[in-house]
Amino acid sequence: MSSNQHLSGAKLTTFTLNELTQAADMLEASGRYEEAIDLYRQWLKHSQDERKHVAWFNYGWLLQKQNLFSDAANAYNQLTNDYASYLSGNATAA
Repeated sequence: MSSNQHLSGAKLTTFTLNELTQAADMLEASGRYEEAIDLYRQWLKHSQDERKHVAWFNYGWLLQKQNLFSDAANAYNQLTNDYASYLSGNATAA
């Protein structure tokens, strides 16, 4: 199942962080790195989960492992911004 098929089976707004992590881990374990990256990218684009910073970290780490260092740095910057908002109580609830 491709990440796009997986996303079409669940609304992005109800796709939990846990489901995202599990699906991306399965894709990565089977060598489908680009699909795992795309899964994170799509979820991050649409999710309002208050713990989005966790996904930004996982996404950045996956990008880094694929030697996409500039993209990983951008993900880590977003992680920092989202985590600061989360800590200050300004995160948007899902």
